[in-house]
Amino acid sequence: MPSVLIRILLFFSSYFPLFLIFTIQNYNKHGNIALFPVIVGTIALIGLALFIRWVHGSAARRETVVSVQRKDSEVMSYIVTYIIPFIGLDLSIFANLFSLCLFFLMLMIIYINTNLIHINPMMNIFGYHIYEIENISGTIQTIISKKARLVKNDRIEIIMIGDNLFMEK
Repeated sequence: MPSVLIRILLFFSSYFPLFLIFTIQNYNKHGNIALFPVIVGTIALIGLALFIRWVHGSAARRETVVSVQRKDSEVMSYIVTYIIPFIGLDLSIFANLFSLCLFFLMLMIIYINTNLIHINPMMNIFGYHIYEIENISGTIQTIISKKARLVKNDRIEIIMIGDNLFMEK
């Protein structure tokens, strides 16, 4: 299971597009200070890339898919939080900035405590898909895979990255 630091990086990487939007919206008004969100997002993306590299270098186990359901739609519900920058929030007002930081802190705590590391739009942009499979022993597992399609009887190599959460090698 990834450490808390890795889960924090994965959380921030999931918001990279939002950080980019914040930077674009605020650069003319705040100058270089507006680069802070995109810098944090970039560091988090590097963490995501290193995490994926670590996973693919880890020892895998083989599973046979008995049944499968695609779960990419979970990422779409996560994207609802991307609406925030379009409501005209003035980040030069301390109360707005403080409220937004509290909101992100709350989201981060929920993300980390509920092990939602697989709900990450950046992974979807990089070609990963989320599946819920049942294996031969009847266990239901969430799988992150580069495959556009998993089907019954597929044999896959997976690495555990969380409670009942796996990434295909």
